[in-house]
Parts: sequence; C-alpha cells; structure tokens
Amino acid sequence: MGERTGTSYEYTEPAPGYGGMEKAIDCDTYFDPQRAGGGYESSSFQAVGPGPISQPAGQHTGLMRLGIVVAMPAEARSLTKRRLALGEQIQLQENISLHLSGVGPKRARRAAEALLEEGCTALLSWGTAGGLAPGLSPGSLVLPKWIIAADQYTYDVDPRWHDLMVSRLSGQLDLHTGPLAESPGVLASPAEKKVLFHRTSAVAVDMESAAVARVAQAGNISFMAVRAISDPVDSPIPKSALVAFSSSGRLSVLRLLKGLVEHPTDLFDLVRLGLNVRAAHATLRVVARSLSGTLLIR
Repeated sequence: MGERTGTSYEYTEPAPGYGGMEKAIDCDTYFDPQRAGGGYESSSFQAVGPGPISQPAGQHTGLMRLGIVVAMPAEARSLTKRRLALGEQIQLQENISLHLSGVGPKRARRAAEALLEEGCTALLSWGTAGGLAPGLSPGSLVLPKWIIAADQYTYDVDPRWHDLMVSRLSGQLDLHTGPLAESPGVLASPAEKKVLFHRTSAVAVDMESAAVARVAQAGNISFMAVRAISDPVDSPIPKSALVAFSSSGRLSVLRLLKGLVEHPTDLFDLVRLGLNVRAAHATLRVVARSLSGTLLIR
C-alpha cells in the first residue's frame, strides 16, 4: 500500500486497463441507441422532480456555475430525461450545464475544457465506477476526498463541497470517501482490480474523474466527483461485453451476440453485470434527488 505525500502518490506503474464498460451495460438500454435532440433542456432536472433547485435553510451559501461531465447516456438520465448524443452539451438550469463526454480520459478532458470555456466555476465528475476495496457492493456510493491519477499525481476535491455532500447523504446510502483511482482501460478481472487496490489503496476506479480534476486544477476552480459502484471487486466483466462496445461506449448487438456464441458461459456474468449497473444508476438517482440544493453550493 502506498502513502499519500502532498500531491503525489507513491506506487508502481498503474495496472493495465479499466474503463467505462460497466457504464454501457444496462438492462434498460442494451438495445436502445441514443438519439440527439435540439435546444436546451426546458425543464431542469426532470428526472429528479419539478421545481427550481432550492438552497438548504439556514446555511450560508454561494452560487457557482456548475459543469457536470457524464460519460454515458444512461448515467445522464439520473439528471435529465432528455436523450443525449455523445459530445452534446445542454443547460439543465441557469447555473448548471451537463456535457455527455463519452468514455475515457481524453473525451472527459475535452468535455471539461468546453465547460470551463463556457464560464463554469466548478466541475463535477458524475457516473459509475468499478469497486476495488472489499466491502463495496453494487450501488455503493463513493464521494472520494482525492483522485489518484495514472501518472501518480493526486487531485483533492473541494473540501467544503465534499463535506456538504457527505452530510446530506450520510445514512441514506452505503457511502465511502476513500480515494478514487484512474485507469486508462478496462480492468475486467478481479485479479486486476486487486492489484490496483494494493498499489493505491483506492476504493474505486474510473477513467474520467482524474481528467476532469486536472482541468479544474488548471483553471483554479472547484472539483468534486460522485461515483456509484457498478462492478464490485469480485465481479468480472465478461469477454462478450468487452468485445461488444466501441471505444466511445456504443454497443454493437452483432458483436455482443457473436461474443455470447463464442463464450456462452458469459451469459450469467453478463446478466449479473446488468443488474449491478442498474443498482448503480438507482444510487445516482437517489443522489440527484438528495443533492438538488447542494450541487450549487461552494
């Protein structure tokens, strides 16, 4: 296990691969290609209830212009009912914009930079993650205090923003605040996840949060990450799923069926992964409802 020292983290080279595969596997969206629409989201946060976002009573608050980076359409639906195309950016509310980046650090960086150029004063990385630490279950919530990038650099989240979120969500969900690690590709096997856990002590892993945090630090603005566990450490990602998705996270039904023909024993793991992802998305919806007044506080 490494020890955190300043803004670097002592560990050997990152384990090969982890990514957004779990993001794209959802029983509700397997055969449902996303379609783009025009214009802005006219009713803000439709998925979490009507009405304007309120501020917690009796609390000194300051408004910020928030940019949310989301990798996959299924994750974005916890914040809006609108169907988005990859790369699309919409305004959820006057002070909140959402950018559907697609999977991976390069896409997340471009999305974060676009939000920064738009004038956002805070960035939020939102979505699912793979579990690394024992004890995390499908749907467990990770609000990391810092991000461990693949280059060993660490990025702190905004401490006051983090404390407000933790305070609001404590007791509602299985909540963890340990570090979140970055991986450049998919960690499909439990063995790969355990290697990264022992190298970093991170409780979870994703591909996008470090890239968003890097842009936030460069712009000297606040950063926070919200991640729900979709594949715990002991849950493998089957081979048929790995070959079925493009680098942008789009599903090829033909490749999926071909993969299942070649690896028929994957069916059980594939169904289990779909159920796990559904649990993660349910957690994101709970978080969105609970934080409807906290997202704008810094």
